[in-house]
Amino acid sequence: MENVTSFVDRIPGFQEGEMTGNQEKKTPPFREILSPAQEDYIETIFNLNGEREKVRVTDIAERLGVRMPAVTRAVQGLEKIGMVNRDDAHGIRLTSVARKLAGALVHRHSDLVFFLTEVLGVDENTAESDTCQMEHGISPETAQSLHEFLKEYAGLDEKTRQQLRSSSTKSEFRFLPDGKGSGWRA
Repeated sequence: MENVTSFVDRIPGFQEGEMTGNQEKKTPPFREILSPAQEDYIETIFNLNGEREKVRVTDIAERLGVRMPAVTRAVQGLEKIGMVNRDDAHGIRLTSVARKLAGALVHRHSDLVFFLTEVLGVDENTAESDTCQMEHGISPETAQSLHEFLKEYAGLDEKTRQQLRSSSTKSEFRFLPDGKGSGWRA
């Protein structure tokens, strides 16, 4: 299991002086413009750009598990609203505005996965799946509060962190459906 501090240090914007609770709590205009699916495409393109020189429609389709025509339509839509540029030489690239947004999306995703795995003790696969369901439904204020909590959590000693983690008792919620059918890609 990864050291909490090393994980937190890798999260964009987590360094001291960035993303403080004193920032103006203003909803970015993207929140009203972009759908959860578009946010996922931006986040995926951002992650793929970090892994390879050129991002192609096939790369995105493979990563998201969707068909290439759907990716083509989504990329065209993102291009129309100024979130991506594409050409044969460079593939699909995020604009500077989209890169900034993508950094925040990846950060929110990382915070949620970390919270679920390290604080609540959820297994990694379930945490990743649940994060994909949850991440588009939380407000910027909630994301910021979670971020601030994780900063405090990172500063706790291991014994205290262990006491805060969920117990391994039988779930009171074991009879609930898994909820995986309610997401946008269900």
